[in-house]
Amino acid sequence: MEIYHTFDHEGNYLNSGYFPSLKTEFVGQTFLNFYYAKEMELLRPRDFGVLTSNQKYLRHTTEVEFKTSLYRPISFQLDYRFGTRINYDAPDGVAPFIAGRTTVNATLTVRPSRSLRVDNTYILFRLLNRLGVPGSLNNHIIRSKWNYQYTKRLSFRFIGEYNSVLANPAFTFLETTKNFNADFLVTYLVHPSTAIYVGYNSNLENVLLPLRNDVDGDLLHGGRMRNDGRGLFIKASYLFRF
Repeated sequence: MEIYHTFDHEGNYLNSGYFPSLKTEFVGQTFLNFYYAKEMELLRPRDFGVLTSNQKYLRHTTEVEFKTSLYRPISFQLDYRFGTRINYDAPDGVAPFIAGRTTVNATLTVRPSRSLRVDNTYILFRLLNRLGVPGSLNNHIIRSKWNYQYTKRLSFRFIGEYNSVLANPAFTFLETTKNFNADFLVTYLVHPSTAIYVGYNSNLENVLLPLRNDVDGDLLHGGRMRNDGRGLFIKASYLFRF
């Protein structure tokens, strides 16, 4: 059981919460855990200008966590949460409000050989309007990371990540954005102080061309994804011993 309480210097009761949990462990590095959280948060006009007085919010979360490495070449982790959460990114002129939430964080790690390791991750963060006009905010992240140790000194790495924010303007001021980033790295490592690195990065995003900014200075988005950045670098380091 974890409990916390937070006050500011003016005596305002800013935060409180309690977190009962139950954790179980099985053979093969397998864990099944359960958590519950009930929390209070106080937002003030200094935090959000749209508020005219202190506003208290109550939220709760139920979490189930599962991890296993029962089969050594494969390991799996899953964190699933649901409940309520404050929508801090409400539309302009609208005070933050309590929304339904769902969060999923899953990772599958595969080791088909001693030289190769592949980590695949999926992250979902979703807020939805429980009352009134339907609306939601969905953030999806899909990531795959490949590490290949060709020899003791030579290794290769690739990371591909897709990130999308699907937003309803009736629910949030955030824009709908989509992004895919690919990162390649070749490393020849004699030891940490003597090495050569060659890397390449490319990024796709649904930005409008020619590039334009909104009143807040952020890039405007819409339409299809375009390559808005790429880079190549070579880095070398050598340790001189005296």
